[in-house]
Amino acid sequence: MKLDLDTFLAYQLINVASLVSNDLAKVYQSKFDLTIPQWRILANLAQFGQSNAKNLCTQANMDKSTVSRAIKILVEKKLLITQINSEDKRAAMLSLSEAGKDMYKKIVPEALKWEKELLASLNTHEQGLLISILNKLKNNLQA
Repeated sequence: MKLDLDTFLAYQLINVASLVSNDLAKVYQSKFDLTIPQWRILANLAQFGQSNAKNLCTQANMDKSTVSRAIKILVEKKLLITQINSEDKRAAMLSLSEAGKDMYKKIVPEALKWEKELLASLNTHEQGLLISILNKLKNNLQA
C-alpha cells in the first residue's frame, strides 16, 4: 500500500498551514519586526487578555522553549508586561503593554486585508464551509 501525499489530509493541511503562516508573516515581519511565534503570542494575549507561559503553549500550539524565547524578546521590546501570579509565584502572568496593544491594533487591519485577499478565491458559502469543516476537525481531535 502506498500513501498519496496529494490526497493525504495531514500532509495537505500541514502544507497549507505552513504556506498561510509564512505568507501572513510578511505582514508583521517587515513592518513590525515580529517573528511568527512573537505574533502568535501577541494575538493570543490580545484575545485572552492575560495568560502565563504554560497556557500560551497550549493556546498558541507551540513548544515551551519557543514560547519562552518569544516572551523574553517581547518583554525586552516592552510589548508585554509580566506580573507575579499571586496563586503561583513561579508562573508570571503576561499581558500586552500599551505599546503591545498599539502594535496589535496596527497589525490587525493589515492581517484582515491579507485574509480577505486569500479568501477571495472562495465564494461566501465556501468560506463558511471551510471554517465549519476546520472547526469540526479541530473538535474531533481535541475530544
